[in-house]
Amino acid sequence: MISRVLYFALAFLALACSASAFVPAKPQVVAFQARATATFAKKPQEDLSFIESRDMTREEMQALNKKNEDIMNMELQMMTIFSLVISLPILYLCWVAFFSE
Repeated sequence: MISRVLYFALAFLALACSASAFVPAKPQVVAFQARATATFAKKPQEDLSFIESRDMTREEMQALNKKNEDIMNMELQMMTIFSLVISLPILYLCWVAFFSE
């Protein structure tokens, strides 16, 4: 009983001692300031002079196309083989389900 009374007395003193305990807080008004930041600033021009560029000749373009076509065909073959390997257990289960006695 004494601890409860002591608790309420301390709480009352803590609230009474603070001057703004029962005064509603003033709303803080924050004004929006429009200003240019680094986000909207003009970006400096990048120096790309170290990149050497030129048009490819017809032979170079055909060689590159041939190389790309070989790579794409190899990828297609590997994807097909992979999908068949993955589907083998399912095909086996279908075989067992339909043709077992």
